[in-house]
Amino acid sequence: MINKYTFIFIIYLIFISKNIFCYEIIRDPIFEDYFANLAKDLKLNKKETYLIENKSANAFVFNDSIYFTTGLLEVIDNEDTLKAIYLHEYGHIIKKHFNSKKIKIQQNKNKIALYNLFSIGLAVLTNNENIAIGTSITLNNNLVNEISRYSVNFEIEADYFMIEQIKKNKISTYELISFLNQPVKKSNNYFQTHPNNLDRINNLKNLNYKNTENSAIFDWIKSKYSFNSGNQSFNIFFKNLEKGIFNKEQKLNKISNQLIQYEAFKKGIYVDNWNNEFQKLLLINNNSFLKIEYINYLLDNNLFDKYEIIEDLKFDKDIMNEYFYGYIYGKYYSKINNNNLSNFYFCQFYKSISSKNKSDFFCKKYDNKYIPALDKSNAIFK
Repeated sequence: MINKYTFIFIIYLIFISKNIFCYEIIRDPIFEDYFANLAKDLKLNKKETYLIENKSANAFVFNDSIYFTTGLLEVIDNEDTLKAIYLHEYGHIIKKHFNSKKIKIQQNKNKIALYNLFSIGLAVLTNNENIAIGTSITLNNNLVNEISRYSVNFEIEADYFMIEQIKKNKISTYELISFLNQPVKKSNNYFQTHPNNLDRINNLKNLNYKNTENSAIFDWIKSKYSFNSGNQSFNIFFKNLEKGIFNKEQKLNKISNQLIQYEAFKKGIYVDNWNNEFQKLLLINNNSFLKIEYINYLLDNNLFDKYEIIEDLKFDKDIMNEYFYGYIYGKYYSKINNNNLSNFYFCQFYKSISSKNKSDFFCKKYDNKYIPALDKSNAIFK
């Protein structure tokens, strides 16, 4: 989870960042839930995994989270390849390579470049009830390349973990080997920043497992970001969505109606009875950002009879770590005319993004003695 405390520090650093070339983080609950389920299937601890909008094929670790670019999804055809790369990056986390690299960069460079790796744009909230919440959160491009540039020893350790997991789960390495055998392209940062040597290829060749069939959800995600999965009906669906075309009666094999309608909802297309379908989606996907989107939907549509859900979710730890937590609860309490708590939560949010004028405005408008103890105890700023 991208922790809100990390964001506070990162937001501050944007003002001293000079590099404007960035990756945009996409908060996609379907993508994130896929990797949560993958970790469960592989009997691993969950590691937050995020998607980045960038044509360059890359994957890397920052702190305890894994990042993939949309460009990597475009070049990967076999789900087993994605699993193998995920396991390699997971190996970096459990071996604490990020922290080791951070220390080394600090020792060798008299600069704050590492801490400036994330350059966060101001968050954008839309009032469009069909789209819910949108974000503009970015990663510094050049510094991502710096942090993802390999150390041979680190790569060997991450490979060792990956290989042990490949053996355990009988994951095919056929496509991964073909990537390693190809000349490195400038657009393929993943294989530029990871060592490409004969020993690694030979180690993988010893793992001669057959390709497994891609799951429907893998094809769904690949179609969404590349339009070139092995499932043509998925490709056509997403191409049509880009044109604003959606058939509400459409059925797609192995994909729930809720997922189909969610994608239309995110494109701003009206979906009949979406509240009930959204609630059903939350039963199969409990992603914290999806919950934030749902709360925002309830507020924008004035579904007062559902507001007890917002209260029930208020102290959900994962939601509290979401970037928009303070804003969404400021908005909620404004809706129910509790101005004291509304100003309190807006104060928290705008302080966290270093918006001085707005934080000064809201922080002066509530009386701390009327703020419940539990709200105060969970506040970022006391």
